[in-house]
Amino acid sequence: MGRSMLVLGLASSVFLAIPLAATAATSPAQILNCTTATACYSPDPIRITAGSTVTWMNATALAHTATAESGGWDTGAIASGATSAGIAFNTPGTFAYHCRFHADMHGTVIVSAAVSTTPVPTTRATTTPPTKGLAQSGGGPAPVFGGLAVFLGVLLLGSSRLRRKRLQRSR
Repeated sequence: MGRSMLVLGLASSVFLAIPLAATAATSPAQILNCTTATACYSPDPIRITAGSTVTWMNATALAHTATAESGGWDTGAIASGATSAGIAFNTPGTFAYHCRFHADMHGTVIVSAAVSTTPVPTTRATTTPPTKGLAQSGGGPAPVFGGLAVFLGVLLLGSSRLRRKRLQRSR
């Protein structure tokens, strides 16, 4: 039992020491009936962060596409009531698109840089020289969680040894 608790404690410390990565979002867009064109993309513009995926749902009676002006991507025909396959946007920028079937339908996807979830360490002026020979931590929550996990592992190990001693005394 003590060995399994030690393994559990070490495994949890490794798991908690790994910083969690941000996941990209999926942004749903719609194709709607409107009075100024055959149909309209909504929202327009679509605002997302790099790494996000956009899908278009066709809420009109006609088939439509979402096709990049640059020709870099195309959803293909989206039937009435259907949703397109996702288009991933990994690079920040502004991407104009249109419907291949209806020349009066245009939209824009604005992709901003992804926000980092890891805090950036700050440097402060100091009057004492830095200590040589120590590694810099790089900041972030990982050392705190890792230390907490190691502490919990040691605590579990200690409690299992205490139980073993009690069992030996009762025999």
